[in-house]
Amino acid sequence: MSDQLEFLLSNLPSLLIGFSGQRPGGLLMSLLLTVFAVGIGFVIAIIIGSGRESKFQSVRWLSQLYVGVFLGLPLVLLLILVHQVVGGQRFGLDLSPRTSALIALALYSGAYQVGIVRSGLQAVPPQLVESARVMGSSPWHVYRTVKLRYATRVMLPAFVGQAISLFKDTSVVVIIAVADLMTVARSVLGSDVANLRYWLSLYLLVGLLYFCVAFVISRVARRWEKHLPSGELVHSLANY
Repeated sequence: MSDQLEFLLSNLPSLLIGFSGQRPGGLLMSLLLTVFAVGIGFVIAIIIGSGRESKFQSVRWLSQLYVGVFLGLPLVLLLILVHQVVGGQRFGLDLSPRTSALIALALYSGAYQVGIVRSGLQAVPPQLVESARVMGSSPWHVYRTVKLRYATRVMLPAFVGQAISLFKDTSVVVIIAVADLMTVARSVLGSDVANLRYWLSLYLLVGLLYFCVAFVISRVARRWEKHLPSGELVHSLANY
């Protein structure tokens, strides 16, 4: 048992931040991919979500096409298409594995967030919007300071669930050798047959790291959600 613990402790820094000279990596890389993919995905979701409400049929059709395509494609296949087809030398882009992984995760996350954003915006009480318009606010000002502000709290639980799911889904980037947590774990084991006895304990540790991050995210989001009761939010917006 002591050699198992020694093996895990000796490789823990690599699992957390990557191998020396190849950092960031490991858990840190998985977190960075998740944060940037969710952030970029949110911007995409705002644009596509607005497009689905457009008065132009062509814009609505393109928005629906985006959602249908990226919701229908498995993440592994999307990752391969971005890296091998779009990011290949055929188009002159020659994207790095990290860039390809970020693009694929952002497109995938954005497609899922479109539904979350639309649901949140539709939950905004019409009275708040009308009150802001009566006070002379511009459409963009109403959208940014009233609708998005109210919808953020409504969307928070769904966003947290989607972010946790995406964080776990980052493990698929192992197929293009991005040094995330799962890739580092595989590299630690290597091809040495003697390391097979560490297989179970190592992947149990990897699973524990995924669980700890997901648990912390959910707890922080829950505290943030309780910090501003909906009644106070509606009151503050109504008196804005």
